[in-house]
Amino acid sequence: MKLLIICTLFIIYACAPTTQQTPIKKEKPTIEIVPQAPVEIKNLDNVIVVLDENKTSQKLFFEEFTNSNLITELDKKIIFYYDIEEITDEKINNTIIIGPNKSDKLILLKEKLGNNNLILSLTNDLTLKRQFNEDQIIFLGMSPFFHVAKLKQELFASTSVAVLYKQSFYGVRINNYLKKLYIGKYIKSSPYTEEPQDIIFSIKALGDLAQYDNVILIDDTMVYKNVLTNLASQDTIYPYNKIYLIDNFLEQRNSISSFYNQINRANISNIDLKSAKDPHREFFYRASVNMAISIAHEIIKTKEFSKIVYSDQLGFLEVKDLTINYPIKFD
Repeated sequence: MKLLIICTLFIIYACAPTTQQTPIKKEKPTIEIVPQAPVEIKNLDNVIVVLDENKTSQKLFFEEFTNSNLITELDKKIIFYYDIEEITDEKINNTIIIGPNKSDKLILLKEKLGNNNLILSLTNDLTLKRQFNEDQIIFLGMSPFFHVAKLKQELFASTSVAVLYKQSFYGVRINNYLKKLYIGKYIKSSPYTEEPQDIIFSIKALGDLAQYDNVILIDDTMVYKNVLTNLASQDTIYPYNKIYLIDNFLEQRNSISSFYNQINRANISNIDLKSAKDPHREFFYRASVNMAISIAHEIIKTKEFSKIVYSDQLGFLEVKDLTINYPIKFD
C-alpha cells in the first residue's frame, strides 16, 4: 500500500505545472480575524498539502514526504493542491493543512477555512501571525524575522542603534519589523542601493558613527561587503565587532574572508551550515517540511500534540508563540 501511494505521489509531481515562482511585490490586504473555538487536536482526521508550482520546492517536499512515517499512519488519502484556487468552495474542516509556501497564498487559504483546522505553514512571514487565532497556525519556515527577535536579546544593553538596509523588498520589510521591536530605543535608519556613491551617502546620513552603540546591517545580497568596506574607510572607523548582519544565512559562512568575518552574523547553534549539502534556503525548507510531517504524524497517530518537534536536520525544537524556536545565535 505504501509503495502504491509513493508511486502516485511521484506521478502527481511529474504532472505538476512548471511555471516559475514570481516574487511578491507588494503587501496583500489583511483579512479580519474571526474568533473561533480552540482547535480540538483529537478531531483532526484529514490531511491536505498546499504546495506551489516551483519544481525545486516540490522535489524537496516529496523527498521528505515519501521517506516519512506519515504515509503508513493514514487511513484516509492525503489531498495535494498546487494552487489555492484548486480548493473547492466547500469549507475545510477538521484538517491538518501542510503549506503553503508563499505568504500571499496563506492569506487566500484563510478564506477557505471552516472549523477546527491546524495550518502547518511553510512560509517565513511572521508579520502574518496576528491574522490567525493563537492555536490555528504554526509558522515553520526559517525567517530573517527570527534573527531580529534574537538580536533584541543580543542588544539588550544598547541605547543608540543605527540601521543600514538594502533598498529592496527584503530590506524594507525587515527594517520596519525591527523598528517595531525596538520601540524605546533610538534608531536611525538609512537605505542604500548597489551604487557606490549611494552607499557612501547612506552612511554619511547616519552622522557621527561614534554615537551608536551598534550598527545593524540588513542585506541578503553580496552588496553588504561594499557597505562594510565603506564603514571601515570613513573618517570615524566603526569597529566590525559592533556590527550585526541580518542576511538570512546568505553565504552559509563558507566563503567569508578574514576581513569580513569579524562582524556578528546569524548562525545555528547546534549545526554547522558549512556541512549542509543543500544551499541554505533549500536546507531550511527541507527542515520545515520535515517538521510539518513530524507534527502531522504525531497528531494522526496519538491524537495529541506535545509542542516539541523533531527535525532530522536540527533535532528537537520547541513550538513557541506560533513558531518554531530555532536555535539562532550571533557570532
